[in-house]
Amino acid sequence: MGTSRMTREERRADTRRRLLDAAADVFARHGYHASSVDAVAEAAGFTTGAVYSAFGSKEELFLAVVDEHLRRSVASLEAAVAPGETVAARVRVGAEHWMQLVERTPEMLLLHTEFWAYAVRDPRVRPRVAAQFAEVRAALCRLLVAGADELGLRLTMPVEEVAVGLDALADGIARQRLAQPDAVPHDLFGRLVGAFLSSVSEPRDVA
Repeated sequence: MGTSRMTREERRADTRRRLLDAAADVFARHGYHASSVDAVAEAAGFTTGAVYSAFGSKEELFLAVVDEHLRRSVASLEAAVAPGETVAARVRVGAEHWMQLVERTPEMLLLHTEFWAYAVRDPRVRPRVAAQFAEVRAALCRLLVAGADELGLRLTMPVEEVAVGLDALADGIARQRLAQPDAVPHDLFGRLVGAFLSSVSEPRDVA
């Protein structure tokens, strides 16, 4: 039986996929600044030129890695939270999902933080990082609006502001958990999110 050959588009997609996988591993092990395009190319089994052809620069490659990680994380969070029948159930599942993600892939949080510190100093890159924050907030807004509608609640603050608060709380808890696990109980994030959401929501029939 003969084997079918990949089309040019399929080869391009395969190359991009292998480069992203290799880059995620190299960045995770060495950090953004200490990683080189040469190291990514070698890990993927390609030339340096292939990396630049697919992504243009180390910044673009890293942002593509982060974009993909964010999309996967957001999709998995939305899928995990959706079945919850009460606010408490959704908070518990969402908080547990986030803490598991932090503990399973701590290097990604470190990379986000490292690159954020670099990007906010560079006007060329800052808008891309801001767009990634905006994507996470938009996902949180979708979850909040859908949850409020399904559970008969209304938010007493603008949903965008609630999303900012949740995102900041998630990042802060994660960083402290990584720095000093014993000081941050595994269920603390869930308890704080529950208290926060209780303070900014009420039954829809309340005047």
